[in-house]
Amino acid sequence: MIAVLVGALTDLAQVTDPDYLDDAGRIIGSPDPGPDPTHSGDRGGVLQFVLFFGLVGGVSFIAWRIRTAMRQAPPSEEG
Repeated sequence: MIAVLVGALTDLAQVTDPDYLDDAGRIIGSPDPGPDPTHSGDRGGVLQFVLFFGLVGGVSFIAWRIRTAMRQAPPSEEG
């Protein structure tokens, strides 16, 4: 079973079809980031960063509140 799998992988690795190799470069795409943002709500615009940092701040505040509540709680008698 393993020999068949290794043989199939070897066959796939030795593909020399020019059409296959030409299409292989387009699978991932280009590293072009696209157009620059022109409005604050565009992808990569200022509002996107404000939203991200607002979410991070909100989650951090909730985690801080839980942590302080846990420290102030009396120890349980089961422990």
